[in-house]
Amino acid sequence: MSNKEIAYAFDELANLMDLHEEEDFRTRSYRNAYLNLRKLDRPLAEMSDAEIKDIKGVGPAIAGKIRELLSGGKMAALEKYRAQTPPGVVEMLDVNGFGPKKVRVVWQEMGIETIGELWYACNENRLVEYKGFGLKTQADLKQKLEYYLRSKDKLHLDAADEVADFVGARLTGALRGAFVSPVGELRRRCPVVERLELLVGYNGELDPVFDGQALTLEKEENSAYYARLENNTPVIIHRCLAEEFGSKMFKLTGSAAFIDTFVKAAPELNFKGMRIEQEVFEKAGMSWIAPELREPEYPDIVEHARQGKLPALITEQDIRGILHVHTTWSDGLHTLREMCEYVRNLGYNYIGITDHSQSAFYANGLKPDRVLAQMAEIDALNAEMAPFRIYKGIESDILNDGSLDYSDDLLAQFDFVIASVHSNLKMSREKATERIVRAVENPYTTILGHPTGRLLLSREGYPLDWDAVFDACARHGVSIELNANPYRLDIDWTLIPEALKRGIKISINPDAHSKDGVHDIRYGVMVARKGGLEAETCFNAAELPIFKR
Repeated sequence: MSNKEIAYAFDELANLMDLHEEEDFRTRSYRNAYLNLRKLDRPLAEMSDAEIKDIKGVGPAIAGKIRELLSGGKMAALEKYRAQTPPGVVEMLDVNGFGPKKVRVVWQEMGIETIGELWYACNENRLVEYKGFGLKTQADLKQKLEYYLRSKDKLHLDAADEVADFVGARLTGALRGAFVSPVGELRRRCPVVERLELLVGYNGELDPVFDGQALTLEKEENSAYYARLENNTPVIIHRCLAEEFGSKMFKLTGSAAFIDTFVKAAPELNFKGMRIEQEVFEKAGMSWIAPELREPEYPDIVEHARQGKLPALITEQDIRGILHVHTTWSDGLHTLREMCEYVRNLGYNYIGITDHSQSAFYANGLKPDRVLAQMAEIDALNAEMAPFRIYKGIESDILNDGSLDYSDDLLAQFDFVIASVHSNLKMSREKATERIVRAVENPYTTILGHPTGRLLLSREGYPLDWDAVFDACARHGVSIELNANPYRLDIDWTLIPEALKRGIKISINPDAHSKDGVHDIRYGVMVARKGGLEAETCFNAAELPIFKR
């Protein structure tokens, strides 16, 4: 099991114990284990029992449960509480913002045991009769349930990428000489993947791939195999002959709108039977179009390819520095020195430290005296680690009125400021826009962080008037973050072209809370490419960043 899977097992155990009103101190210990284990950059499977016990928040009892999960994939305590709880009630705990106390009420007092029943109860205004559920709470819950149901069975980009790697390795291992590639939404690097599809070019049978354990075949239809992994993730495997792999990969990658536009541009040509995808574009007399751009949002992309006017999309190698990094000064897992040395050793030119500001009390946000102490430590490290550069930054909360979290005197001492909303996410479009615009207008704001506050497949972002936000950013020289955490990927890629038109730079930031989190930069680059971002329009692709003053 991965660290993430083990961490989530403890989170589920804590929630189920809360649901059953078990002792607070035990649930807190399991929740702390979840918070610490999910940030580890070393696989638990590679650690000894002694090393596991040394992890913050992990004692002998929790270490034993981790060993249970590593050896057998199950934890007796978790299985016990699952057995005591209807599956639909367990599923309710996955609904963002719907905690164990409220779940217990709808289960124990209302007799509701499934998501569907709960939605129906909201629809009939039945929840308002119970303590803790007013009309506003009920309406909010109904909206969250609808979002949850729409998002079910979809995958974040990183999870889809991981599954595709696993299935791809299985295919190439079992089918000697096979060509294998992701297609569809994953190859186009969509932030959320609704259908996980792979193509295999192989002149033989695929039966050796399916053994009923790791990958189970459910049905076969028109050269497509519908299968499920052991964890129930659905996968579609398309099959073709090796000599037509390029043609099929082209056809299965692009959106329907893109394929239609492409075919209409060259109606007299036959694109079947090509081994390499590049041959399709060469035959059509145009430049190769990156899969990320084969979307309906780019209706002129085929014509641009004919004219040789495609953008030189940014690559991961273009990123010169890592901004938006948290350390143990706030809620990060690793120390300031550890994060700086790690980023330097990866070959980057600079790092921007941005721990949380004082209002983020839940994340150990920095009071002014701690800000100055951290700045002193950064000065010492800069003297030691030159020419690698460490920039003094902060992720400042945007307060309800749009102001930043410190006085101007203190803000002036930072090299740069990422301004982000972390609280009161339920504002109207007008109020949310006013709040963001005022923060952008602050002369110390450098980058607008994760601008909508969305959590993909979990929480919708707050609504904004993007014309007003873009106008403010352009006027005040503020860049916009593309938060590379695969659960955010915020700003949405569809908004990047308009930002670029207005001369606004995009900063691809990992929002790293650990050394391992730095590598999320790759997902940010994937999605930035969908938005047409080039190196010259990326804030942190500069050899050294130019912070406004």
